[in-house]
Amino acid sequence: MPYRDIRQFIARLDAAGELLEIDAEVDPNEELGAVCRKVLDEGGPALLFNNVKNYPYPVFTNMLGTQSRIALGMDVTLEEMADVFLARSRTRPWLEPAMRDTAPCKEVVIPEAQLRLEDLVPPAVNNPDDGGAFLNYGLVVMKDPDSGRRNMGIYRLQIRPGNRTGIWSSPTSHAGTIRAKNDILGRPTEVAVAIGGDPMLYLASQVQGLNLGDDELELASSLRGEPIDLVKCDTVDLEVPADAEIVLEGRILFGEREAEGPYGEYPGYYGPIGDQPVIQFHHATRRRQPVYVHTYIGVPPSDTHALGQMMGEAGLTAKLRNDVAPTVKEVYCALDMHTVVVSLKKTYEEQAKHVIYALWATRSAKTVIVVDEDIDPRNQEQVYWAIANRSHAPRDVIMGDGFGTIGPATNKYGDTVGSKLGIDATAPLKGYPAMSRPRPEMVKRVRDRWAELTASQKTKLRRGGIG
Repeated sequence: MPYRDIRQFIARLDAAGELLEIDAEVDPNEELGAVCRKVLDEGGPALLFNNVKNYPYPVFTNMLGTQSRIALGMDVTLEEMADVFLARSRTRPWLEPAMRDTAPCKEVVIPEAQLRLEDLVPPAVNNPDDGGAFLNYGLVVMKDPDSGRRNMGIYRLQIRPGNRTGIWSSPTSHAGTIRAKNDILGRPTEVAVAIGGDPMLYLASQVQGLNLGDDELELASSLRGEPIDLVKCDTVDLEVPADAEIVLEGRILFGEREAEGPYGEYPGYYGPIGDQPVIQFHHATRRRQPVYVHTYIGVPPSDTHALGQMMGEAGLTAKLRNDVAPTVKEVYCALDMHTVVVSLKKTYEEQAKHVIYALWATRSAKTVIVVDEDIDPRNQEQVYWAIANRSHAPRDVIMGDGFGTIGPATNKYGDTVGSKLGIDATAPLKGYPAMSRPRPEMVKRVRDRWAELTASQKTKLRRGGIG
């Protein structure tokens, strides 16, 4: 049964024993983040803070911090999750969202003269050296000025006085591309930020391998199995989820940059201070008693890493099977979000390297290892074995430049452009020694007899010997 809004998902988590409510007062300046960090490290539940200091509404965090909670968000079992996601996301056309005239997210309208961003966003500082409070789990909606197609993603917004925020988005992200197009035209970029909603919105916003023009709100509808309800914004030409908790409307200002950061990002290090675009918000709407949705970001695990892993595996599997190698068996994305291991049934000799190059072209893949179909990409020891026995470094280890700048490794030696690494750990199609393994028919025989072979046998001790 699809979730109408974040409240229904919170109720489901509670029923499943995946929610911890905290009624004691918690300071959003570092203490809230430290609680999140402790629970994430212990593989614990989602958190609902009911008493956040100097903030009037509940704060919901760690929403999708484990694969089991992502499965609950999709309303499927953990075992079904990957296959269901691929089936729903690859079936085109995706479902069109449904437009509504009225919506829960507009129960309270806040015009520009009454808008105070600090009344809607808690002053949450996750880590001690963050440059300030950030709105870091909003669904940021824009439109491509060329096609008019919607785009939705999650970007960090540093809170500033005067209803302004920074926005950090990679130049290669869809948001970065849309803003650059508007910059060329010499005009601002309209933006809406929706906080809270069906968890499918968060999943859809993080899928890798989508093209600019692929509408994540349509994808969310397909993942949900029925249309997401949308409503028109009041002051910008955008549509947002009707069942959101809070909606902020504004514009990325043309030509303006302000210092942004530092910020503890998903690699587990602070990113540097840099000049980034500025959003000026001028209108907001909300529910009467909204739930604010926040996320902790730092070293894995976290919501960001769990979502990145699941969405990366699904998106890259689809991309590779569609564009490069239909015989890709499985893709594993490590929690670091930049290491990818692909198991492949090779059909020609250089296919593994073509997989590496295709993944290098994505923003996220930094280290790519390709193994044969008989290797489990999630099993470290099997992968290491394949590297040791099936890769010849001079030809099978390849390097390149062009990776982004998040994380300190880029500047380890003063370089300004990051690097990429690929390892072809596949055996050649012909001429390699046979592996020392039992024959398939013997494997089947043992499997068929396993219950008999492992049945408990009691020995009987008899006088004069063992009978």
